[in-house]
Amino acid sequence: MGDSMANIRWGIIGCGDVAEKKGGPALYRAAGSELTAVMRRDRAKAEDFARRHGARRAYDRVEDLLADEEVDAVYIATPPNLHKEQTLQAAAAGKHVLVEKPMALNAGECDAMIAACARAGVHLHVAYYRRFWPKFVEARRLIREGYIGHVLGARLQMCALSGGGGWRVDPAISGGGHFVDVGSHRLDMLLHLLGDVAEVTGYVDNLVGSHPAENDVVLSLRMASRVVVSAGFHFHTHPSRDVLEIYGTGGTLSLDPFDGPAITLRYGVPEKKEVVHQHVTPSPTHFPFVEALLRVYAGEDIPHVTGEEGAKATRIMDAVLANAVSDRAR
Repeated sequence: MGDSMANIRWGIIGCGDVAEKKGGPALYRAAGSELTAVMRRDRAKAEDFARRHGARRAYDRVEDLLADEEVDAVYIATPPNLHKEQTLQAAAAGKHVLVEKPMALNAGECDAMIAACARAGVHLHVAYYRRFWPKFVEARRLIREGYIGHVLGARLQMCALSGGGGWRVDPAISGGGHFVDVGSHRLDMLLHLLGDVAEVTGYVDNLVGSHPAENDVVLSLRMASRVVVSAGFHFHTHPSRDVLEIYGTGGTLSLDPFDGPAITLRYGVPEKKEVVHQHVTPSPTHFPFVEALLRVYAGEDIPHVTGEEGAKATRIMDAVLANAVSDRAR
């Protein structure tokens, strides 16, 4: 393993779109980090990825990448049904693990991953990268410093016309549908901004989708702080809508759209006022997340998305999908 003074040498397992555009480039652009090896079942595609991204070696078997002594940590960017097995393999090989979201198919798998990495003495982190975007760092600060007063509630709404199918709407591979795939990011941000969840209730259906996964989800959360949250997800609608609003005794904080550059603060008293904070979205998206992760690897005690943190969104999704009142269209 590399020591804290040397570059962290990464291997990527799964060289699809997420590794291509988001996670992969961050691993070799961040200072103190380099991409050593990549793995994809199609050897020619693995070699092409390695050539374009500057990796020294390409493999077509997970076992071969994990046997590479020059790999310190692995980025697992495969579909969720492979996350548990590949994390356990990486931990047994003594590699740190960064796994894509959602962390696994269910909370039980997350717990097995956490336990395996703890036994092996390796780090486990989950790629909920938005926590490190300047916009969301600032939103958390504004809430914690009382800019909207005492927080009472929040509303999350995501509506989109999600075309296509594939593995992302096959629950056996992804653990659910678009709610699990992209909704997990928004649930994680609720946790990051408002703290842990105490209770979850919800309704699930698929009113017009042509796939077996959930397509329409409405849920209510009661946070440990007693803040109450409503959230709705619909993936066969237009126009799109993607917004998070947080309500306090002194004002409202709005992220509209969720991924856009702006934070809008609205105050009602003593006079009506609106303040907009603009923030540049990082490119590649994982870059500040990886920079912070490298500080953790170097021994700094800073907050990050550990396995325990990453599993929290999965626990919420499990509760909704397993216990919701559902009347799915057949």
